Amino acid sequence: FAGIDISGQDFSKGNYKGKDFTQVIAKSTNFGKSNLKGCRFYKAYLVRADFSGADLRGASLEDTSMDEALLKDTVAVGAYFSASIMDTLTVENADFTDAQFPIKTLPLLCERSDATGTNPVTGVDT
Repeated sequence: FAGIDISGQDFSKGNYKGKDFTQVIAKSTNFGKSNLKGCRFYKAYLVRADFSGADLRGASLEDTSMDEALLKDTVAVGAYFSASIMDTLTVENADFTDAQFPIKTLPLLCERSDATGTNPVTGVDT
């Protein structure tokens, strides 16, 4: 999938474990409830992408554009994020256990009004 335009496509409920989405254009793409463990989204364009309920364990979402992306109910344990996490529409109920963020971004993320709730899969609070 690296480097291609998959905008508006439905990848929901699929198994894409370990796939490379580097520099993909995925505007308004639905990844909801997909297995995205270990996927690489380096420098991907993920504006308005829907990751609701997706398993992003160990995924790399560094240097991405995530404006209005949905991360509600995601399991992002051990995932890597850049400052664009702040541009997402919601992180409600997301599990960010051991996830990596830029040092100046983490306190801002924790202050967000939607950084609340309990992940329905892991039972961990956001």
